Amino acid sequence: MTYPTHSSECACRAAAVAPGRVSLFELVGGLSAALDLISPQVVDHHLRVGFLAGSLARHAGLPGADTARVVFAGLLHDVGAFSLQTRLETLAFETDSVEHAAIGSALLHRFAPFAGVAGVVRWHHQRFDEAGLADADPHTLRLAGLVHIADRLDILLRHAGPACPEPGALRRRLEHGAGGMFDPRAVEALADLLCTTPLAEEAARPAQHLREVLRAMAAPRDILLDAPALVDFSGLVAQVIDFRSRFTATHSRGVAATCRTLGALAGMGSAEAEMLYVAGNLHDIGKLAVPRRLLEKKDPLTDEEFTAIKLHAAHSDAILTRIPGLEPAGIWAARHHERLDGCGYPHGLDAGALDTGARVLAVADVFTALTEDRPYRAGMTRPQAAGVLGAMAGRRALDPALVAMLLDNYDEADAVRVQAQELARKDFLAFSAPRP
Repeated sequence: MTYPTHSSECACRAAAVAPGRVSLFELVGGLSAALDLISPQVVDHHLRVGFLAGSLARHAGLPGADTARVVFAGLLHDVGAFSLQTRLETLAFETDSVEHAAIGSALLHRFAPFAGVAGVVRWHHQRFDEAGLADADPHTLRLAGLVHIADRLDILLRHAGPACPEPGALRRRLEHGAGGMFDPRAVEALADLLCTTPLAEEAARPAQHLREVLRAMAAPRDILLDAPALVDFSGLVAQVIDFRSRFTATHSRGVAATCRTLGALAGMGSAEAEMLYVAGNLHDIGKLAVPRRLLEKKDPLTDEEFTAIKLHAAHSDAILTRIPGLEPAGIWAARHHERLDGCGYPHGLDAGALDTGARVLAVADVFTALTEDRPYRAGMTRPQAAGVLGAMAGRRALDPALVAMLLDNYDEADAVRVQAQELARKDFLAFSAPRP
């Protein structure tokens, strides 16, 4: 069967997709911003820790590559803290909640460019007086110590509120931990910075300013990711998004695999299909702002709760569409809840603004959501899912041609989805197992 494209397709595809290279720093900045959506209590926490740790590394005279390594680790240090409760536990000045460091390190090790960063994240809560218990080289522990004290300094600044504490008081509080909780060299560098620079005031400056400073600090280790590396990075992000709940633990990777299959069936080239895969992995990044209790709620959502969930699409849009070079994947991901009839969200775009990539992602997202288990129902059977998809195509919420294509190739698409989600399920079980 031939599946026609919509009338504006020629304009949308006039410039063939040639996936560009995307800055690793820009991608990490987007992920960092998403991590800070989990609670208002942690807004810009990763950004500020990256700034403080990088400032300490520079002041300590470390090479630029080490400063950049510390910056990346600061931006990602709590990437393994999937639940809100875990995140809030890490915001206590003295915390024993360190399992997230091991989980975060294991996640980061899966992406080759983060090999050096993963070790710093692994030990960023390591007490200096117990460093002998850590299976790490001294240099990694020193860098982790900078992230550790930067993390705790940001906690002190947050607890103090708008009135910035007197630098001497901050210094004395941190010096009290020298040789115990903190590396004395990190304490010395921080004490000097607090006395000679407006470090605390700088850390409180707007996020855009901090990003510009961090971009320069990170430059020695920033790289431009090609398409295969971008695919790998997006897989890491998918795990961070999905692993917050067992009910979402496989969703993004199921959507990504379905996207790639549908894109190829729709006649997209391999480069476009890979960017659809990236978009599928990234599309729910804004869902980090959704409370876990809503992700796992079995009863019907209230209007207020549904509104809160819908906001995730706006967050995804805000994060992904500002990353240079991520086009078109970022745009496709940001539009996964837009509908051809103009009744979608967050912007109410209609058919004229939605190209094939956005349409494929919307179909893949609905198909995956219908066929996987949710807290309030088991995954739908083929007739049930086909009925819902057909009804949405009938009212032109979803592209009728793409839905017809999916239903004509249902067995193939479903097999791909099931395989991808089974692999994701195994990963989730591995990461959710207790760690020493």
